[in-house]
Amino acid sequence: MLKHLQFDKVSTVSQFSFIFEVSTMMQLVYVSSANTTFSNQELLDLLIRAREKNHSLGISGMLLYKGGNFMQALEGEEETVKKLFKTIQTDPRHHSTEVLLEEPITERSFADWSMGFRDLSDPAVLSTPGFTRFMNNPLTAETFRDDPTGCMELLNFFRQGR
Repeated sequence: MLKHLQFDKVSTVSQFSFIFEVSTMMQLVYVSSANTTFSNQELLDLLIRAREKNHSLGISGMLLYKGGNFMQALEGEEETVKKLFKTIQTDPRHHSTEVLLEEPITERSFADWSMGFRDLSDPAVLSTPGFTRFMNNPLTAETFRDDPTGCMELLNFFRQGR
C-alpha cells in the first residue's frame, strides 16, 4: 500500500525523488492440533469469529479441519498476519502449532474469502473427486514438512470449489 509519494521540482527524469512506504503482503500457513475434538457447532462458532476478525483486519485465508487437526492459511499485510498468528499460537484450544510456509506474496490466493472453511472429515468432502491423495493423511506438520508446497496444493484444491 502506497502511503506517501512526493515529487520534487525537477528538470530531468533522473532527478525524481520518491519518498514512500510500502507494506509487504505475506502468506503464512500453519498446522496445529486441537486439545479436544471440535463439534460441528464449535467449528461453526470458531469460523464465525475468525471471519469477523479477519475481515476487520484485512486478512484472507482458508481453514481446514480433519480429525482434530487444523491447517490454516493467512494472507495480508505482513505485520498484521504476524500479530494475528502470535494470538493464534496462544489460543488454549490447540497445541503443536507449526509454520509450514511463510513467504512474501504479490497477490492473495484467497482474496475473496475472509476465511474459507472445509471440514475434511465430512463424508461429502471425502467423496470429492480428486481428494483421495489427501484422504488418509492427517493435517500435521509431519505430513507436510518434507514438501510444504503440498499444503498449498491442498488449500488450493478447496479454494477452487471442489
